[in-house]
Amino acid sequence: MRALRREWTRLHPLLRRAVTVMVGAGTTLLVLGVVGDATGVWSHVPFLTNVASSLTGALFGLPVALVVVQRLLDTQTAANDRAEASRLLVRSVQHMRVAALTLAGPASDDDLPLLVARCDVAVAEAQEWAGPAFAAKVRPRRLRASMYQRAYLRQVLTVHEAARQALKAYASTGLGAPAPALERIRSEAAFLQDHVQPAVVRLGGRWPAEAYTRTLRHVSLLSDAASPVATIERLLDAFPATQLAALLPEPDAARAGLDHPDLPLPLPRPKQLEELRSGLGGLVTHLTQARQIAEAVDDLQDAVDLGREAHATRA
Repeated sequence: MRALRREWTRLHPLLRRAVTVMVGAGTTLLVLGVVGDATGVWSHVPFLTNVASSLTGALFGLPVALVVVQRLLDTQTAANDRAEASRLLVRSVQHMRVAALTLAGPASDDDLPLLVARCDVAVAEAQEWAGPAFAAKVRPRRLRASMYQRAYLRQVLTVHEAARQALKAYASTGLGAPAPALERIRSEAAFLQDHVQPAVVRLGGRWPAEAYTRTLRHVSLLSDAASPVATIERLLDAFPATQLAALLPEPDAARAGLDHPDLPLPLPRPKQLEELRSGLGGLVTHLTQARQIAEAVDDLQDAVDLGREAHATRA
């Protein structure tokens, strides 16, 4: 009885009104038919008897048919909506996964951390040579630098080369500006939240809330972090490697063609090297966050697949 009452309340108000009218009219005709049978009225009008009996049966049969058909239509509509929501969920997560893999770059590519580690060693070596290098007598570029100054310059060049290679490794991922991969992940995540999640929850589906929230958190961290690429390039341009390398040869004749040979030897300050190293650390942080996004999206994909399998098992 409770199930019948629940189904009745699910019907559209106009349909409930029509069913009530038809059942009431059918009941009235049924009573009149019984009375007619008892008094023998119908025996003289067989055609009207058939019409009245058919109409009575229709007035009871149509409401039942309408209710059953309405229920079947609702069930089919809900099934179609669930299938469409599931399709949109799977499609968006797959697009996010492709973008996340592009953003993070190859999983086997560990060049960037190795280059930053090489830069750490070179910066530490440069700091050891910085004291005597800057304490030495200031010399023009055309003269051979002191042993300490040349040792310092070699470490600066190592830092410079490691930083250039680190920028190339960073650019090989999807983190280079502009970053369409990150924008695609944000776009798909917004579509999931605004359109797919309400449909999945409304239809009683399984929404991977934990994995989705974790993905959003990592995307937000990477989106809010400022890119250090411009700072690194500015610092590298401040002490060009080709000009510094030209100061290393010992023979004075090798430096005869230098521009502005009488200017003082251009030695980058240790603070500049430390700032450059800090910028490279920002690149590693970005790459780590991108790979965390890729892992979170993988977990989201697994959660979606498990939800589909569970739904298929129940079906």
